[in-house]
Amino acid sequence: MSRIGREPQAEVDRRLMMAVKGGDAAALASLYDRHAGAVLAVGLRILGDRAEAEEVLLDVFVQIWKQADRYDAERAAPSTYLLTLARSRALDRGRAIRRRRRLGSEWGEAQSMATEGARVEPRESPLAQVEAAEQRRRVQRAMRELAPAQRHALELAFLDGLSHREIAERLDTPLGTIKSRIRKAMEDLRERLGRIELGSDDE
Repeated sequence: MSRIGREPQAEVDRRLMMAVKGGDAAALASLYDRHAGAVLAVGLRILGDRAEAEEVLLDVFVQIWKQADRYDAERAAPSTYLLTLARSRALDRGRAIRRRRRLGSEWGEAQSMATEGARVEPRESPLAQVEAAEQRRRVQRAMRELAPAQRHALELAFLDGLSHREIAERLDTPLGTIKSRIRKAMEDLRERLGRIELGSDDE
């Protein structure tokens, strides 16, 4: 810990990103602790809705975990990469929200016309909307499969934005136990997402 304190912050982040590439869930948790607030702030600024911003926060760190090899240390510092990714995800989500609202309005008009006797064929959702919904479904299903204690700790970290220490205090649980619980939850989540995407989710 004292070593981290003496290192430049960008070097600490780069070291953690390299560890994430190697499958180190604890490194991902450390990155989350260091940058979750800034990532959430980007989502809030763009979307103006905390629930949607929290979805962006989760999306960003899930992507960091699943696609860690996409990060190029020579092109950007980890903090810049994270905030760029957050901005991109937030803008995508904003467009998806606007599409949903527009489609909801159009569908409402179609239903109104149908009740008046007009025959209207419902419009299919855009492919991007379907894919986004499918990805959220996969993540939600993988989360449901976690042990309750793991899921609760992960939700407090990702959705409520609490630090490991704050989670430990809220749950009246030793800090080391919370860190281990979140690390194991990350590992299990990664495994389940990989299994689901390989086609074994026959719901």
